[in-house]
Amino acid sequence: MTPEVELIRALAEDLAREILASYTPEDFQQADFTSLGKAAVYLTEHNEGLGPVLEELIKKV
Repeated sequence: MTPEVELIRALAEDLAREILASYTPEDFQQADFTSLGKAAVYLTEHNEGLGPVLEELIKKV
């Protein structure tokens, strides 16, 4: 993996953590976890590979 790809992946992971940290327990009580479940299935099926949006971004770099 190139340094640019590693940087993009690290930034995406940091952003995901920031977004999750911004939620309150009440937000999670009302959440629809359908898309989270789909993401988990995708990661399981693709050996924790990059998602399509991140792959597209990497192609542009």
